[in-house]
Amino acid sequence: MENTLIRTDPCPQCGQQMLWTQNAWPPGGQTTNAAYRCLNGHTIDPALTKQCPSCGLHDTKLVAGAAEERGQFSCMRCGETFIVPR
Repeated sequence: MENTLIRTDPCPQCGQQMLWTQNAWPPGGQTTNAAYRCLNGHTIDPALTKQCPSCGLHDTKLVAGAAEERGQFSCMRCGETFIVPR
């Protein structure tokens, strides 16, 4: 069985495995969000890893548009392509 907490792509900064982690992305205040983080502490902005509506995983990547606006994402696990509205 495949570990669904590990991101398909490695860390873009150091090449380590990325793990889905709660409270990993502090956006500047006391609140934190879940995000992918590698063993060296690098994180991927959670705006770039939207939840797949088909399988529920966050192992997705932005393939068109902008994450802050109407972006098209593709799930790296199940292959679903979906659009995230503003």
